[in-house]
Amino acid sequence: MSETLIIDTTSGIFKEERIDPLPLLSETHPMLKMALEEYKTPLPNTPLDTLIARMKMTMKLYGGIGLSANQVGVMHRLFVMGSEDFFIACINPKVIEQSKETEIAIEGCLSFPGLQLKVERPKWIIAEYTDADGQLQQNKFEGITARCYLHELDHMNGVCYTSHVKPVALQMARQKAEKLVKKIIRNQKKK
Repeated sequence: MSETLIIDTTSGIFKEERIDPLPLLSETHPMLKMALEEYKTPLPNTPLDTLIARMKMTMKLYGGIGLSANQVGVMHRLFVMGSEDFFIACINPKVIEQSKETEIAIEGCLSFPGLQLKVERPKWIIAEYTDADGQLQQNKFEGITARCYLHELDHMNGVCYTSHVKPVALQMARQKAEKLVKKIIRNQKKK
């Protein structure tokens, strides 16, 4: 799957550039354990716009709602998140405040296919990040949006969601995921 992206270059000329999704790193890749340094290049800029477009495409292709740059092998402090009616790119994200109340919900991760874990997170957060236009944003996120923001922020700090559960729960979830993957493979072979 690829699509054409129209980019406004600094010369005022529009050029078409074909973009493709990015390859996802697997859960064992060392980049997922590395904390990413702050992004310092002036914004907006065309290479970052292209990266964001490719990350968005990759996230959608694999059915995700969030994707951190290090999951696709890029060492920028950046993630994207969204759905059909909502999309943001968060550069140098931070959490300014979070609720004391927490909730437990199931999370998945594109780098851990099929692995569903019950993770406890704050119910809401006040997030601060720079958008792709270089504007500092501050927003309150609740529920699944707060959960996604925190999940992707963890990735940029070298923390995977698997570290938020007990070893026994992780082992059971891995066994369940392996069974699911085997079932999918069997069904595909039947076709």
